Amino acid sequence: MPMFARGIAGPLGKLDFPLKTKVDEQTHTLFLQQCNMRRTDTSSVLRDAVYAMTYGKTHTQMVIEKASHDDQCAQAMTRLIGPMWGPESKGGGR
Repeated sequence: MPMFARGIAGPLGKLDFPLKTKVDEQTHTLFLQQCNMRRTDTSSVLRDAVYAMTYGKTHTQMVIEKASHDDQCAQAMTRLIGPMWGPESKGGGR
């Protein structure tokens, strides 16, 4: 199952630009086996490889870091202004 759906935004913006390459049959077969063993799709693995080469960390790491940062910001805001639950949400603020 793909990790991300089409049309999503990554930590650096929307993922719009395709990259392509060609490899020999043996490399293709081994790559597909590696993806299958990791239970991921080829696009996610190629994206992670490109980001690792370009930024020194994978796209997956960057997504996790952004989610963690967003969570830390929300927690800081909650400490400053209190719970952000609306009356209709019946969230943890009650």
